[in-house]
Amino acid sequence: MKTNKEQRDVIIISEIAPQHMGSMSEIKRMILQSKISGADIVKLQLYSSKKLWGDDKRLYLDTTKDELKEINNFCNDSGIELSASIFDEEKLDWCEELGFKKYKIASRTIKDDLPLCEKIISTNKDVIASLGMYDFEKKGIPFKKDNIKYLYCVAKYPTQLYEVDMPDFESSFFSGYSDHTVGIDACLFAISRGAKIIEKHFSNNKSLNVQTQAAHIGSMDMHDLENIRKFSDSFNLLRINAKKK
Repeated sequence: MKTNKEQRDVIIISEIAPQHMGSMSEIKRMILQSKISGADIVKLQLYSSKKLWGDDKRLYLDTTKDELKEINNFCNDSGIELSASIFDEEKLDWCEELGFKKYKIASRTIKDDLPLCEKIISTNKDVIASLGMYDFEKKGIPFKKDNIKYLYCVAKYPTQLYEVDMPDFESSFFSGYSDHTVGIDACLFAISRGAKIIEKHFSNNKSLNVQTQAAHIGSMDMHDLENIRKFSDSFNLLRINAKKK
């Protein structure tokens, strides 16, 4: 079933980091696969791995400014939007120079670096934020700004289905769901409960035995992404038809 992109009710974000393993050719391959399979946005994670984790074991995942420019140009040429999770001010400045339209704030950043969160929000670009590591039930919404939307998330890789307490997105302050479960059942359930944004890691090898294996296990592949897109578009069509009666 073909659906006009402008009529889509749910934005699907394909998170390609850290599954790209630092390979530019793999990054470009994953971008094209995400585009073909129905993603609206592909997303990177921009950080200094040594600063974030305190060691040199993940330096291959760091993205340079020139690499980011190359990836952004490739996305523009491929007709898909590029976004990023921002972990320091330098990376935010890079993205601003390249004209990024959307940013992601990870729950780790909300927990550890409120000044950076405020700087990202102050760009007045669209911002999404996960609250997996933030106790919103006790502390409430961290930022009350018009340009920020929140994603329900369980900060565990992979997340078990019994650990997901999916909100009713029609009545919740959450706009969408960032998924770390194995498979796509939780994504489909979130859409059925009114989620307007679905974010999930993307991988070409979900069984890859590497340091970032946990992120691969809970990822989607092309087939999974196609099924999420198909379900989302079909569900929206059925919902629209039901409202006409």
